[in-house]
Amino acid sequence: MIKRQWLSYLFWTSFKIGLAVAAVIAVYAIYLDATLSKHFKTERYQAPALVYADELRVYPGYPLQQSTLIKTLERIGYNRSNNTEQSGYYSVGNDSVMVHRRPFDFSDGPQMSKRVQVHFVNDRVASITSWPSGRELKSFRLEPELIGRISTLSKEDRLLVGLEVVPNLLIETLLQVEDRNFYHHKGVSPWAILRALVANLRAGRTVQGGSTLTQQLVKNLYLTREQTLWRKFHEAMMSLVIDYRFDKNTILETYLNEVYFGQDGRNAIHGIGLASQFYFGKQVQELSVDEVALLIGMIKGPSYYDPRRFPERAQKRRDTVLKVMFDQDLIAKSTYVAAVQQQLDVRESRRLVEHPYPHYMDIIKREMKTLALPEDWQDTGLKIYTDMDVNAQEAVQKSLARKLTDDDSALEGAMVVANYRQGTITALAGGRLSQTVGYNRALMALRPIGSLIKPVVYATAMQESGIGLHTPVVDEAITLEDKRGKTWQPQNYDTEFKGSLLLYDALVQSRNIPAVRVGVEVGVDTVVDYMKRLGVVTPLEAYPSLTLGSASLTPFAVTRMYSALMNDGRFQSLSAISSITTHQGDVLYRAPEKSTSQVFDSKVSYLTKFGLHGVVAEGTASALQRVLAGQKVGGKTGTTNDYRDSWFVAVDGEQVVTAWLGRDDNQPTGLTGSSGALRVVADYYERKPPLSMALEIPEPLKMQRFHERTGQRIPNDCDNGELLPAEGIRLPDNITCDGNIEEKSWWDRLFGG
Repeated sequence: MIKRQWLSYLFWTSFKIGLAVAAVIAVYAIYLDATLSKHFKTERYQAPALVYADELRVYPGYPLQQSTLIKTLERIGYNRSNNTEQSGYYSVGNDSVMVHRRPFDFSDGPQMSKRVQVHFVNDRVASITSWPSGRELKSFRLEPELIGRISTLSKEDRLLVGLEVVPNLLIETLLQVEDRNFYHHKGVSPWAILRALVANLRAGRTVQGGSTLTQQLVKNLYLTREQTLWRKFHEAMMSLVIDYRFDKNTILETYLNEVYFGQDGRNAIHGIGLASQFYFGKQVQELSVDEVALLIGMIKGPSYYDPRRFPERAQKRRDTVLKVMFDQDLIAKSTYVAAVQQQLDVRESRRLVEHPYPHYMDIIKREMKTLALPEDWQDTGLKIYTDMDVNAQEAVQKSLARKLTDDDSALEGAMVVANYRQGTITALAGGRLSQTVGYNRALMALRPIGSLIKPVVYATAMQESGIGLHTPVVDEAITLEDKRGKTWQPQNYDTEFKGSLLLYDALVQSRNIPAVRVGVEVGVDTVVDYMKRLGVVTPLEAYPSLTLGSASLTPFAVTRMYSALMNDGRFQSLSAISSITTHQGDVLYRAPEKSTSQVFDSKVSYLTKFGLHGVVAEGTASALQRVLAGQKVGGKTGTTNDYRDSWFVAVDGEQVVTAWLGRDDNQPTGLTGSSGALRVVADYYERKPPLSMALEIPEPLKMQRFHERTGQRIPNDCDNGELLPAEGIRLPDNITCDGNIEEKSWWDRLFGG
């Protein structure tokens, strides 16, 4: 009797405890369903902003050397081979390059792989032929290089990919290796747990896991690595909830984007999309059989099976996965044998971004702050497509580093290259260590610009007063008051005066006194107003010394100012971001067509451009000619007091190139614009030849000859004087080459001879 009572008590007590436990579990499940489901749906993980350079787009007639294309292909991870049947390979002929472009999600949509042959003649693209059809193409573009990333707060890097782009072989192999019953269990597999327990007991150690893909995903997303029953209970409950609320494909896609694959410095590489780029430099849909096997094998232990650190161990694990693929009829025997014989072929670099450009990234981050991007962009990730020309950027960094290495260790510098037609920033370096994060002098260093102001002074006078390059200006001593009310007597660099000379010669020879006189006559306030219209935002004081460049500007501001001078006198902002999409390709931003404001009319812009060409052709920048190979380029040197700043701005058919050299402590450098910054630009042009300036004379200007002192129009067949563009000026009768009117004899006057 007592025994029956005890058993009854035990039964009902256990039943009540069971009900209580079931109630607690039910309440906990409801809580998880309410919180975990929402979090999983909207905040599964964070994705970085991946930043890309500008794509290389070529067409017949495009100026491009064969060696430059080869260098570009090597940099973005293409392999040279005689066989280009697979994407990611190229071959080289005498005057051609065969390229099998990889598939890529460009800013305007995904493009499939394409195989073409690019033919060259005289350092230009002669034709582009589709292969093997032989059809002539109007253009061809290569995928851009990954140049940087803006990481998430979690320091987790991933490239979100949809299940539709992941190869079926990769998915099937993953399920065979990690969770064969994925599509049949409810998030937890009791049979897998039991099977793993038996295997581990037989081995006397942990040799097999019983976690499903869903459990692995939950552990990676939400739980710690501690091995306790309580954590395993959490893992199981959360897996059941997620499996109940979400379909299997969503869970699988999330797993593929979450799974951990190793470290890139302080950043963790997550997801199959970024792992394929990190280890093989290709998109996931391009992976070969052996590469698929290696990545799936690494999931078991990314550090333990790191192919760069432990290649033999990684290859053994890869071959194990290949055996599974063969045993499960996922690959044929011939494919298996070929894959096993394949040596590991991973990228040598342990960095996702092999060539960092932190100074260019500065301006990307600044621009992002001005754009209306979603606050939760890290949920979808971003792809930022920029206007950086990697070849120009590399040339800028090497040219600047070469000069700074050759000179004083305290010497610093900066360079900016912009396409003045498009209003885009193609290259930027802000210091000696342009590949490390630091003070970006291109954007932040305010330095007096010296003689760089002179083209603006003369353009202002031509716009306001109607003078021209043929107008005589005075080069004689002048006394003025400086900003402190003291007497100021500006001097020319040679301390001499030439009396009267043409404005063109004053600009070409960079004479100081004519610039001061013209600036004061047109009004320093007027010059200041035009500088502001050219994009100058720093405070400017309207003192006479401004006409000799006392104003302090950054190299970026100088580039913006000269871009307007060259762009037919139209000012437009300079930008670096062309478009932004999510990782899935949804467009969030596309750079609008640039709005412009007319600062100088096109005639004044042309005259300024002609004058700057003269500076290089016969003036203070004539040393640049040795690297131009006949190309027409303009420029302007700039040197400040005591040789503290060395400036040079070059302008060609599409770009403004600005270089500055100086010291952060503002001590003298001993360099003029010609001996310092000009040599940096010359080195740049040797690495990246310029596009010749177009100097065709626009209406109503005509080439006419003028007396070099008086500016008097003289016959074009005279040997003296200057041949300059100007509006048509009637040639006086009987004018001599000296600019004098030849008096007629009484006989000629009488008979009209």
